[in-house]
Amino acid sequence: MSHSNEAKPHARDLARPNWSAVFAVAFCVACLITVEFLPVSLLTPMALDLGISEGMAGQSVTTTAFVAMFSSLFITTVIGKTDRRYVVILFSLLLTLSCLLVSFADSFTLLLLGRACLGLALGGFWAMSASLTMRLVPMRVVPKALSIIFGAVSIALVIAAPLGSFLGGLIGWRNVFNGAAVMGVLCTLWVLKALPSLPGESAAQQQNMFGLLKRPG
Repeated sequence: MSHSNEAKPHARDLARPNWSAVFAVAFCVACLITVEFLPVSLLTPMALDLGISEGMAGQSVTTTAFVAMFSSLFITTVIGKTDRRYVVILFSLLLTLSCLLVSFADSFTLLLLGRACLGLALGGFWAMSASLTMRLVPMRVVPKALSIIFGAVSIALVIAAPLGSFLGGLIGWRNVFNGAAVMGVLCTLWVLKALPSLPGESAAQQQNMFGLLKRPG
């Protein structure tokens, strides 16, 4: 009886799409992608300020991508049955922390640490964004919801580098990342308000990438 009562609200929620939650996820993805590529147009001032070469400053982008690769592979195993709402909030907080660490970095090591935090959030969020979105809307509008998510990614890819260059010339590269930290706070607040509870799957239902590779063709 209790199982039946728990299932009914979930079915009722899916009778209408939760567009606010979909746009919250899209905004978080866009912010993560934007911050990933911000250093591309800020390498020269970052290098001069930190006393390193532009090539070393460029490793801030490489570090994010490298950590994101491993994060995306193992995130579903690590988070297990954890409510996905809390996971998304954690990723939003990691985005904010990353931007603040980069903004206040006085050494190459601290810069890379901040960018590694971004990689954790980026890879984890990217790995679960599609499945997360599909749980927020009825099946009939899943394509529309996914198009919003990937549209946000496309916009972020287009504006990240020129926006960083433009703002860097106006307010300096550190304040650019301070502004990105504010975006991270907005992500967190929006997710807190809009995203419903999304319990994780049981261990029996989970299949990571390596498990899928073992399945016969």
